[in-house]
Amino acid sequence: VERDGAPVRGFESQKALALLCYLALHPHPLPRSHLAALFWGEKSQARSRSNLRRALNNLTSLLPDCLDLDRHTARFRHTPQHRLDVTRFDALVERGDPASLAAAVALYRGPLLSGLDLPDCPEFEDWLVIEREHWHQRIIQVLDRLIIHHMRRGEYAQALEFASRLLSLDPWREEAHRRKMLLLARTGQYSAALAQYETCRRILAQELGVEPSAETTALYERIRAARSARYHNLPPQPTPFVGREEELREIHRLLANPECRLLTLVGPGGIGKTRLAIQAAAQNSEHFLHGVCFVPVTAVSTPTFLPSTIAEALHLSFHDKEDPQRQLLNHLQDKELLLVLDGFEHLRESAGLLTEILEHAPDVKLLVTSRERLYLRWEWVFPVEGLAYPEKLDSRYWILGIGDRCPNLQYPISNTQSLARRWPAVELFSQVASRVNPRFSPEDELPHVISICQLVEGMPLAIELAAAWVRRFSCETIAREIAHNLDLLHTSLQDVPPRHRSVRAAFDHSWQLLTEAERKVFRRLSVFRGGFQPDAAEKIAGASLSLLAALEDKSLLHRDPSGRYEMHELLRQYAEEKLREVADEERQTRDRHCAYYAAFLRQREARLEDASQPEVLEEISTEIDNVRAAWQWAMTQQRIEALDEALNPLCLFYELRSWFQEGKAAFECAAAALPETMWRHNEAMKRLLARLLIREGSFARFLGRPQKGRALLEEGLRLAREVDDRQEVALALNNLGILAGMRGDYAEEKRLFRESLTLYRALGDQR
Repeated sequence: VERDGAPVRGFESQKALALLCYLALHPHPLPRSHLAALFWGEKSQARSRSNLRRALNNLTSLLPDCLDLDRHTARFRHTPQHRLDVTRFDALVERGDPASLAAAVALYRGPLLSGLDLPDCPEFEDWLVIEREHWHQRIIQVLDRLIIHHMRRGEYAQALEFASRLLSLDPWREEAHRRKMLLLARTGQYSAALAQYETCRRILAQELGVEPSAETTALYERIRAARSARYHNLPPQPTPFVGREEELREIHRLLANPECRLLTLVGPGGIGKTRLAIQAAAQNSEHFLHGVCFVPVTAVSTPTFLPSTIAEALHLSFHDKEDPQRQLLNHLQDKELLLVLDGFEHLRESAGLLTEILEHAPDVKLLVTSRERLYLRWEWVFPVEGLAYPEKLDSRYWILGIGDRCPNLQYPISNTQSLARRWPAVELFSQVASRVNPRFSPEDELPHVISICQLVEGMPLAIELAAAWVRRFSCETIAREIAHNLDLLHTSLQDVPPRHRSVRAAFDHSWQLLTEAERKVFRRLSVFRGGFQPDAAEKIAGASLSLLAALEDKSLLHRDPSGRYEMHELLRQYAEEKLREVADEERQTRDRHCAYYAAFLRQREARLEDASQPEVLEEISTEIDNVRAAWQWAMTQQRIEALDEALNPLCLFYELRSWFQEGKAAFECAAAALPETMWRHNEAMKRLLARLLIREGSFARFLGRPQKGRALLEEGLRLAREVDDRQEVALALNNLGILAGMRGDYAEEKRLFRESLTLYRALGDQR
């Protein structure tokens, strides 16, 4: 008992202290008659009541704010100022989270009221025995929960700590001995695990006169056998593993979860599934009594050979007479093993064998790499994406452009080494580049290295293949080449698996696994830039939801939480090449894409000028890459209708976003695509050209180029008058009036504004 951090002394007797604790452990008022009989039952009624009064007076003098007393009852006053460990224990257990449970365990320092025994108070002693057992069982239950929680998460050191604590409180609990044996073995302490069995056997024999159960003995035999027969055939890797700390933590958590028996790492070729699986298996090998076994199945041509391939990796020799698959299942039946099956996508027909392994070998787990999910009820799917790379940089860097879609960087102004270490994609490139070119300097090349990582979206295979070229080319040249040529990403190294010698080879393998309908949709989807919604995919590429789902399952598409689909940029390049092989299909698909996004802009034009403007700006921003691609196609194919439909809403978007440079370039390029020989005798084309020139001129004004802007506006005004487009005439006059004011010609400014205003009023244009 403490008050303000100091021990309370002066209790007149052990019974007075016991009385205080008894009251504190009861939430309600207790009759004085009950308390007197409980502690002084051997005395007369008068004497026992007198002793009770004296004890209560002693308590109120020591702790004046702790008790509520009246003539008939006594009650401990439970207030925020009074802290009881049992109350705190209950509250922490009620929360139920691991941190709270651990804090509850820390409160338990021994049996309830340890050392406070009153032999002459038998009723109190009986109550105390029951209460001690109650709290003992409570702490055992909490320790059990903590052990299970940490075992499920693969946190074996923490689980082992709580198992040892449980056995110190309850050394006869055989289940706890088994758990500690298993935890010791899973942390590589095989001798300690076997010694724990001997400790269990001795305690049970001495205290209970029994032998360990068959289950405990069987575990002992498994650990003893595993100590000398562990699998660990993970292939050595030629390069250090880079990044993926979060993925490894999540895989570790899933492998520790008893419910997760089949974990499939799914991703496109070259994304790093195999390397991640090997690293995860290496980190978790000690957590399986019989270790891990790596089985490469990429070369297995038919499902018939799968059992023998697994058996060979396990060093299992088949007998002639018995079915090989049955022999394999029998061999695995008593194993606690992580079986890593690498490259399983072409063997989906034989996935039934995996189900049989899981059913017949309850302690075997499967870690599978595949370009598509296996569609088994046992399966837990773990998507694998590229290594992290800088998508956006802070103010220390300026962003420019490579080609029409890849951001590049000027040289940074601060330390670049920390940036390289922070981004695994950049670090991987630097490692590979340094091996092929010892003079390679990440600091000098960092801006272009980042460009390469952005182009390949962190794909490890592509990064390694690109980095190998630094022995011949600068990183800037490599980046520019990748933007237009997928074939740069290849290697002639003989110790690289054939499917990984080029990005194209990796993608060819995935292409061969597609149905004809999937191939058609996949290549058509290459016209999208920056992702797409399912509705757009259906109208442009003829992609049903089931086909989109099939491509997603094959790791050729990725769907974000909002439901929007995205395609890896290198996969998009590959699909685009396939589309170009079918010229008519390419033209028709791009025409549909162009028309769809022109209509997309037109449908939002009015809303760009009402209360829903922020929402519409965000919608267009999300689709801006598709809008740019549609505008580019309309220009090159001289799709006058699409350009005319998209022009005004696109101009409004650029103005509202202040993207003046891009706006001027877009309209300038479109105008240049309409030579005079085409528009001179075509009124619709002349009207479009006038609109383009007027908007290009207004953006030149925004960019501080008044002379260029004036020339463009005057030319656009001339053409607009020729086709009698009064709306455009009014717009040109308005912009020319602004330019007149900027140069101080206020009379001209007034005249132009007046003419513009008259036209707008006649048109009824209130804006």
